[in-house]
Amino acid sequence: MISVLDLLDDAPYASQRAVRDEVAAMDNDIRRRMDAGLSPDEMKTAQAARAAAQAASLILEKLFK
Repeated sequence: MISVLDLLDDAPYASQRAVRDEVAAMDNDIRRRMDAGLSPDEMKTAQAARAAAQAASLILEKLFK
């Protein structure tokens, strides 16, 4: 795992891309699990986790502009 804090000081594009890819992979994994079917409680947790991953993606987009 790469820390976003390590990337704030003019990190190379490859490192920034690695963080974005990791967050996207988390979001995709959560979505696949949701699509496979979850209990109501698990679905609430998955929805919150997916919202967090999507928010992180938006934040990274703004940080790395």
